[in-house]
Amino acid sequence: MDTGNDIFNTSPDPFAGLISRPDGSLALLLRSEGGFPRRPGAAMALWPDGVRIGRLGAGCIDADIAGHLGAAEPVTRLIYGKGGPIDLPLPCGGSVEIALIQRPDPEWLRQIAHARKIRQAAYWRIGLAEGEVRMTETAETGLHGDEFVLKLYPGCALHIHGEGDEATALAAMARAIGLDCHVGANSVTADAQTAVVALFHDHDRELTILRDALASDAFYIGAMGSHRAQVARLAGLRDVGVGEEELAKLRGPIGVVAPAREPRLLAASVLTEILSLYDRAFG
Repeated sequence: MDTGNDIFNTSPDPFAGLISRPDGSLALLLRSEGGFPRRPGAAMALWPDGVRIGRLGAGCIDADIAGHLGAAEPVTRLIYGKGGPIDLPLPCGGSVEIALIQRPDPEWLRQIAHARKIRQAAYWRIGLAEGEVRMTETAETGLHGDEFVLKLYPGCALHIHGEGDEATALAAMARAIGLDCHVGANSVTADAQTAVVALFHDHDRELTILRDALASDAFYIGAMGSHRAQVARLAGLRDVGVGEEELAKLRGPIGVVAPAREPRLLAASVLTEILSLYDRAFG
């Protein structure tokens, strides 16, 4: 973590940052109207020395939030844009409401860390008067009077099968942006926030891997190759007993750019597709 003043830190986990530096505060996006690019539940951790992890708005919004650090009340609710008390119009023309929680409960942060370690979704009700937090039953993220429900999913994980340049490039890109990445036969069981990618030029080597992936909860399952390869792949999976409902989950050709043969382009294309689908389902 960078400790210089007014540094914007791009680490994706504000909660982990607050565990390592408990003297910070947590800003949560409660609601947004108009074309604001972030959803309720987006978070930013910030400290009096200017360090921030995450981002909620343009620099002027985040800077103003930082100006409320150390307020006497445990939670400060801030409105920006249309209808807000601060003359700070948003480019989207809408408005946002943000809660700044001064020094959130360390025990809550530890519970979040534990849920993420065991890759379990967790649901929390946050009181916006005193900042008290309690675990709740399944609920969607959103503002409910003087409480905010925060639903936290496990992060996107990536299981990569293959030994070529494509697998090497995809693993390097995934790790560079902080994804939980497993390569090869030692991959753990895929859960609902896991993407499984087979990157073999010899497609006979992928059938067992894909059969097992299609029987899992993985949100993304894809295999490298042309449309012709996909037709042959589906036939091979039918021959080993995979049903049509499961086969419908298999993507191929993969990526947002097709055709993509250069390994780095293919890796970037596939990673973009995976992150887009993860964000749509769990963002």
